[in-house]
Amino acid sequence: MLGAFIAYVPNLLGAILLVLAGWLVGYLVRAGTGKLGDGLNRLFDQTLRVRGLSRFRISPRGMRLFGNVLFWLIILFFITAATRVARLDTFSNWLDQIVAYLPTLIAGGLIILVGYLASILARDLVAATFSSAGPWQSHMAGAAAQGTIFLTSLIIGIDQIGINVTFLVIVAAIVLGAVMMGLSIAFALGARGLVEDLIGAHYLKQQFQPGQVARIGDFEGEILELTATGIVLATAQGRTTIPAKAFNQQPVILVTPSDNG
Repeated sequence: MLGAFIAYVPNLLGAILLVLAGWLVGYLVRAGTGKLGDGLNRLFDQTLRVRGLSRFRISPRGMRLFGNVLFWLIILFFITAATRVARLDTFSNWLDQIVAYLPTLIAGGLIILVGYLASILARDLVAATFSSAGPWQSHMAGAAAQGTIFLTSLIIGIDQIGINVTFLVIVAAIVLGAVMMGLSIAFALGARGLVEDLIGAHYLKQQFQPGQVARIGDFEGEILELTATGIVLATAQGRTTIPAKAFNQQPVILVTPSDNG
């Protein structure tokens, strides 16, 4: 027994040294990951100066999580090698199966990670594009773009890992359809007044012209201007802008034609 133990000592020492080397390499990689994130953020500060993209950052918490994942993956590889050196065949075969599955798992994780980063960039780009529409509209448009891209990458990544995503795709399609329908209804209800004004202005320009005196509801005065969505009268109260939809909702009386009419 003593002779067998003495003969086994080099294998045991080699396994221990491999585990220690794996811990050292993993520690260095994890530390380098944090510095890489800081360097990328500095690079973004220098290159992404376009309005709306200055907020694009890689989260330090996310980089720490990524560094910890790399740390334990490296430890796993070195432990697998150590079990071979230590002649722990049963444990080594089990770890081999895990290691053989890791490329698929890593590929799926990278797809999700890249999709997350791309969704943040798309959010800032879309928000910058819609900035003239107002803060709320630009925020909603950016959030919709981010959610769509990240959800797509999440489904592709999970499918790459080997998990059946049929049910998830169905649920995502239902949720996306409900969101798009809700946005369409909200847009239609919000734009109803504008559409009514556009239609009313179209008929106003056919029947009236600046210089005429008209009475619209309780307002009477000379027509100063016909805009795309309304009519401007010079009333006793002053310059009055009346929405064009009033043309379809209230009686409009032409009091005095224009001088050239």
